[in-house]
Amino acid sequence: MNSPNKQFKFVKVLVVIGTTLFGGTLFAQKPVLSEDFDFSIGEKYKHIKNYTTYYVGNGSRFMSIKKGRKDITIQRFSLKDMKEDVKKRQVIEDKGDFNGAMNLDGKAVVFYSKKNKAFAQVISLTGIVAGKPVQLVSEKENISDDFGFKSTYGFDAGGRINKFVFKKSPNGEKLLVLFRVKTPSDEGDKIGISVFDSELTRLWTRKVTLPYPTKKIRAEDFLINNEGTFFMTASIFAEESSDKDKLKETYRTEFFKITADDKEVVKASIGVPNRAIADAVLGIDAAGLIRVTGFYTTKDNKAIATGLFSTKIDSLGKVVETISSDIPGELKEQFAAARETRINEGTQKKTDKDDFEDLHVNSLSFNADGSVVILAEQRYVTSQTTSSSSGSRTIYKYYYRNIVASKLMTSGKIEWMHILPKYQMGTRGKSSMSYFTFKEYGKHYLFYIDDFTNLKRGFEEFPAKYYDRKKEFLYLTAFVINDGTGEVVKEPILTGSDIRNSRLDFLRVSQAVRLRNRDIIFEAFDGKKNNLLLKISDTKE
Repeated sequence: MNSPNKQFKFVKVLVVIGTTLFGGTLFAQKPVLSEDFDFSIGEKYKHIKNYTTYYVGNGSRFMSIKKGRKDITIQRFSLKDMKEDVKKRQVIEDKGDFNGAMNLDGKAVVFYSKKNKAFAQVISLTGIVAGKPVQLVSEKENISDDFGFKSTYGFDAGGRINKFVFKKSPNGEKLLVLFRVKTPSDEGDKIGISVFDSELTRLWTRKVTLPYPTKKIRAEDFLINNEGTFFMTASIFAEESSDKDKLKETYRTEFFKITADDKEVVKASIGVPNRAIADAVLGIDAAGLIRVTGFYTTKDNKAIATGLFSTKIDSLGKVVETISSDIPGELKEQFAAARETRINEGTQKKTDKDDFEDLHVNSLSFNADGSVVILAEQRYVTSQTTSSSSGSRTIYKYYYRNIVASKLMTSGKIEWMHILPKYQMGTRGKSSMSYFTFKEYGKHYLFYIDDFTNLKRGFEEFPAKYYDRKKEFLYLTAFVINDGTGEVVKEPILTGSDIRNSRLDFLRVSQAVRLRNRDIIFEAFDGKKNNLLLKISDTKE
């Protein structure tokens, strides 16, 4: 592990609002929108009530897939004029338990399940055509109602608890269907793996018994690479446990590789000496190596992240090396001083969560030199149950708070690190919260919806809360980070008042579709009875 001394480069943090900036103090009446982007909107069309919505875009075509109570509504659009082709609106039968939809190699595919069977159905982007359902899995053994993996990285988790999960390879040309077989808690945990090509032709399928009983293993993240090989990570507990609580119990982290032909499950230990892996995800770097990357903690306090790591694994499933670094002491002191100032000013409670508590990796970006940018988010759920004469009621609150952005070099040096302030809270899952990220021109763009008053707040100030689904104009903002220098600015992208004859009341930001021409497509709600498409275009040539 590298010493935290002299390994961190301080960089500029700027907020760009209006035309005046004085050392972090901002003066503006109305924000001047970023010059890097332009926007356009389409005609309004009827809002269709739904439980959940998915979007698929390819070329000049765009589709929304809306799951209703008993059916699924398909809306098709031309991105040339940003209009819905109403004549091509289609309602199809919900044939089972709806499990989501995705863009699979340019095709819109809907997934659903019936008991121990999983199905896929291709929906045409251009014509009023819904293909014949394709049976992907039919399992004779009993399948667990929860597929068991804790990670929600790199795929749509939907309601989170599903029998089957569907995830595509990084190049979007292969599909993984994963499930878990019910087994006694003292027997080896058993998973089912099926891999398909983009035409939904099965390439291989296996049921694999892992070398640990259910009471000692907690499956974490998983992926298939572009060749269709399956990889996963898991926490292995020292003692059998029904809770498998990583904050309270002793565990280690292991990596597994499973192929179509090799009957043996290849496994390897992942870790940093004298540390516990708190949150980590799987990715593939520019050299084609599997990387397990994330945060670690001390073993005495596993609630708060204290460092970053990235483990490289070769094609045989063997660990090549682990790069790691504690968060530099001078940086922790800087963050602690800013927090103390906010507490003394009364803008933040002393009992509030630590800056590095409840961190989850949202995105990895690997550079050609082997360095990795880790974008994480402080997110968690609270619940409160109240009782009355008519019964009890539980209210869940979902929090999507600060973004922690870091760059870890192959030398083990943390090149830069930022805590980017935001505070989003809602009661209906992710909804309009979290952020949408992409990399272009050597910069990382993080789009999110914020409370307007935060546009004039500095990075060390405590942000005002943004309340999901509050009836007010939305403000789409972006953090922009220079990958090389670490310099970060905050820029307003769009204000709800800039949309003519409309009030942008709701956007599912994290579900935005970015096309090959770099256009970003959102579906917006005007707060009344209509939706409209919003296109944000890159103004750089």
